[in-house]
Amino acid sequence: MTTPALAHLSGGPLDGQTIPLDDGAPDELVLPYSEGQLVYLKASDSDGSEGPPTAQYRYNETSEILVEGTYNEH
Repeated sequence: MTTPALAHLSGGPLDGQTIPLDDGAPDELVLPYSEGQLVYLKASDSDGSEGPPTAQYRYNETSEILVEGTYNEH
């Protein structure tokens, strides 16, 4: 099977979008979005018989990025 070159996203704010994958298809994609991050989990791969090999990802959660100055390690 060929390594997927594209990620097709389903669910969440990026539903229906397809993005390029630089280094294969990881089990989890963490994408910047607004002031947080979107987490998509890999659901399956296609073999590319009808176009380039594609990995299907499903929306899992939105995580927030810590804003500078609001986190104290002590």
